Amino acid sequence: MGKRPLALSMIKTLSIEEHPREKALSVGIDQLSDEELLAIVLRTGNKSENVIELSKRLLGEIGGIVHLKDASYGKLISMKGIKKAKGVELMAILEIGKRIYEATDIPVIFDSPHAVFNLMKSEMMHLKQEHFVILILDQKHRLILKKTLFIGSINASLISMREIFLETLSFNGVALIAIHNHPSGDARPSIEDEEVTKRLMESGKMMNVKVLDHIIIGWNEFYSFVGKRLYNEHDVIAF
Repeated sequence: MGKRPLALSMIKTLSIEEHPREKALSVGIDQLSDEELLAIVLRTGNKSENVIELSKRLLGEIGGIVHLKDASYGKLISMKGIKKAKGVELMAILEIGKRIYEATDIPVIFDSPHAVFNLMKSEMMHLKQEHFVILILDQKHRLILKKTLFIGSINASLISMREIFLETLSFNGVALIAIHNHPSGDARPSIEDEEVTKRLMESGKMMNVKVLDHIIIGWNEFYSFVGKRLYNEHDVIAF
């Protein structure tokens, strides 16, 4: 008898419980760990690792599944165990997920700072620079548009109130929520943050646009200027 193919040999070293496809069928895809989901995409391991071990190592090197969406094709194929074909497949799956998320036509309603944090945390929590984003809302606080206006240090003198409110009014917005991130992970506001918020509130009254809140996103926490305190990701408060 000839030698067993390497890919088959590697998957056979896993127990039945460790076969991610079989586990998905028996208990549901939502019960799989991050490395098991990635293993289904990768399909096979390599000479020294089965597919679960490979997935676990790759996620460890990249900083967890949350950072997978930020990985470039070049970064992926530079990692041991990811060749060009697997790199392209991973990029395709990430792009599908992105397009599904962006194409959803379910209206997003913001009735609390927590709802804002839930929408924005995966996008902003791991950014290396400060990003200043506005959510333009209609009369029922439904999202019309999300737009990044400024990138870099959030300095009161550099944030243009004119640009913020012209953008809001050009899309017929009647309310807005301002958001920015702290790359340090500490969501507590600085003096500059307080000054920006003060100017936002004053300008909103002048322009007849309701500024619902200014939210700072940190690592699994956020600060609400309306709530005047720091919240963790499980706190729920209303506007």
